[in-house]
Amino acid sequence: MKNALLPAFGGPMGKHARAAGRWFNPLPWTILTAALAFAVLAVRQVPCIQTDATNPINAFIRLCYSDIPLMYTGQGFGLGTPPFGGDGGMLFPPVLGVLVLATVRISAALGADIRADADVQVQLDGAQIFFAVNAVMLFAFFLAWVISTAMMGRGSCNGKYRTWDGMLIAAAPVVFASGLVHWDILPIALTAVGLLQFAQRRVLEAGIVLGLAASAGTMPMIVILAVAVCIGLRGTWAQQALFLLPAVLTWVVVHVPLVLTDVDKVISFYQNQVGGESSYGSLWYLLQLTGWNVRAAGYLGFMLLLFLLAVLVTWLYVSKRRPRVGTVVAIFVFLCAMLGAAYSPQTGLWLLFALVLARPAGPEYIVFSVAQVGYYLAIWGWLSGHLTSAKTGPEMLYFLALGLRLAVDLWLVVLFLRDVVRPADDPLRAPDHSDPIGGVLADGEELERLDDEGLVAAA
Repeated sequence: MKNALLPAFGGPMGKHARAAGRWFNPLPWTILTAALAFAVLAVRQVPCIQTDATNPINAFIRLCYSDIPLMYTGQGFGLGTPPFGGDGGMLFPPVLGVLVLATVRISAALGADIRADADVQVQLDGAQIFFAVNAVMLFAFFLAWVISTAMMGRGSCNGKYRTWDGMLIAAAPVVFASGLVHWDILPIALTAVGLLQFAQRRVLEAGIVLGLAASAGTMPMIVILAVAVCIGLRGTWAQQALFLLPAVLTWVVVHVPLVLTDVDKVISFYQNQVGGESSYGSLWYLLQLTGWNVRAAGYLGFMLLLFLLAVLVTWLYVSKRRPRVGTVVAIFVFLCAMLGAAYSPQTGLWLLFALVLARPAGPEYIVFSVAQVGYYLAIWGWLSGHLTSAKTGPEMLYFLALGLRLAVDLWLVVLFLRDVVRPADDPLRAPDHSDPIGGVLADGEELERLDDEGLVAAA
């Protein structure tokens, strides 16, 4: 009797029915949540923006540190030095540099006084406008990330339907903690859009967008490699060429102006990205705290990364495994972050991006968020000096936060590998749609399944 009135409204919903209407559409609610969360994030950064040249602010202890306004004053943007035209080395990848250059110009149009003889107070005033402009720009890219995730989440059927997975990004504690520490949301958003194109079977467009993403940050390069591996395992040579060639050509074309201007700066920039000594948050820094100093930690980590990825790809090929695209991307991204010479707080944004692709719900998301936010609090306490006293207690807190975060990252990598070994237990696999973002690769598996069942010939 409890369903007696339902026929008057069309009867109970079928097993495969999808709820429709504005109340059941995930996209507007996800966008609203993202807007509210990012607004709170932007307001939270205000107390850390220095407005008085005679009154310095300890942004670490206020837990709202951001590179963005400091880059404006520290790199001379307020004095007219362009992001690509300084005497020092290359500061940003090309696409990110263009964004920074655009925000400097917009800031000048909105009243920032940019001139060679500007004093410190004038530069601080301009830094406030610069930060606000960048916050608006990054909010737009944040929305692109959220919407892309909503369009390629669980049950999206290769980008056909909207899902609630975008809410895991829109309301993520990791975004609230470190979303405005740096400009990482830009390459993440471009990467998400590129993977959405791939999920919707636009292989060429996916290659172009991911090539742009790789020109805005270095982590998208590992994502391109992961997708290429999936195509090699499950697709054809034509699909491989259709994806890789546009990605590589886009990256090359974007870098051509900088190479023609000063090739040494470009080479030095990417050498610094790969090499370098151990820095805050990394596995190598944890070893350093225990008394073991590793020389050239960046190059050692890079070589270990290449070795582990080569072993993984070889094993996948020999064992004829067909992992999901999201799973392979997550493994590659997590390994890259764990073995890097530095692990800045905003690295958690990349790991959040990868986690939602691979395992978007459950205890993994909660444990990951707790570990990342815990480390976020610990690193600022460490840098502010409150966890670096001679007493064992405060130092141990940072040590434990760093160790816990690395342990959680390793645990998640093990879970991703388990999904590869035992695909039947993979929470995102379904009989009809085995890969939410597989695109043409999922189509190929579907045709193969039908052929095995003798349905293709019958059709």
